[in-house]
Amino acid sequence: MGQRVVAAVEDLLFRSKISETAEQLGIEATFPRSPKKLVEQAVQSPPDLFVLDLNSVRLEPLELLKRLKSDETLRNIPVVGFLSHVQKDLALAARELRCDHVMARSAFTKELPKILAGDFGA
Repeated sequence: MGQRVVAAVEDLLFRSKISETAEQLGIEATFPRSPKKLVEQAVQSPPDLFVLDLNSVRLEPLELLKRLKSDETLRNIPVVGFLSHVQKDLALAARELRCDHVMARSAFTKELPKILAGDFGA
């Protein structure tokens, strides 16, 4: 079985970019519609990576991050969160909840192939 990414992303533009890039890399990308479904699916079949849109209102990314990092099965799976570059408080909150990589939307888009392949840089 190949690599798998589970993304909590509502924004259709970012979902499309993630899907297209994952397909090009031979990586399966899924987009559960609720935090509950995301956690349930991930516990049943742990992915290689979580991607969180930290700006999402409906998906409650900080609460989801807390759930992912407190679950024994999921806590060691890397989490990449992206947000607007001006949201320093949100970035700090995500880091405090052990988000492995917090980055601006522009950097996320630019580095997407590397991110999905698991190469987060130094």
